[in-house]
Amino acid sequence: MLATFLTTKKHFINRGVTLIETIIYIVLLVFVMSLIVQTLVATSGVYRNIKLTRELESSGTIAMESMLREIRNASSVVVSESELLKNPGVLTVFGIDEDSNSYSITFDVSSSTIRISKNGSIPTALTSSSGVVSYLMFTQVATSTSEGVRIELEMSGVLGLASSSERFYGFSVLRGSY
Repeated sequence: MLATFLTTKKHFINRGVTLIETIIYIVLLVFVMSLIVQTLVATSGVYRNIKLTRELESSGTIAMESMLREIRNASSVVVSESELLKNPGVLTVFGIDEDSNSYSITFDVSSSTIRISKNGSIPTALTSSSGVVSYLMFTQVATSTSEGVRIELEMSGVLGLASSSERFYGFSVLRGSY
C-alpha cells in the first residue's frame, strides 16, 4: 500500500500541463490582451480628439479676441474695401491711434488662415497652422448713433483619425463711432 501511495504521489508531482490546459490559458491570455489593446486604442483616439479641440479653441479664441479688440478701437468700417456678408469675408477698419495718427487694419483669409495687416503692410497670421478657417463672415451693424461688426468664425481640423470643428461668434461696437 505504501508503494501504491508513493507511485500515486510521484505521478501527481511529475505531472505536467496538458494540451487542453495550455489552449485554455492561451485563449484567456489572447482575450485579456485584446481588451488591453482596445482600451489603449480608444484612449489614444480620445486624447487626439481632445488635443485637436483644444488647439482649435485656442486658435479661434485668440483670433476672435484680436479682431474684436482692433474693431473696438477703430472709428469706422471702410465698406469700399470690405467684403461683408460673404464667406470668406474681408474687413477693413479705419481708426486713429493714441498719437493721433490714422491707420487702417484689414482682416482676410488666405491659405485657410486669418491674416491681419496694418496700413497695407505684410499680413501676419492670427490663427495657427493646426486649424483651418472654414468659415469667416463679417456683418456691419449701423444705427444713427453707432456702428458695430458681428463676426462668425468656424475653425476645423484633422489630427490622425480625429476631426473636429468649432464655431465662434463675436460682436464689437466701434469705439470711435459713438
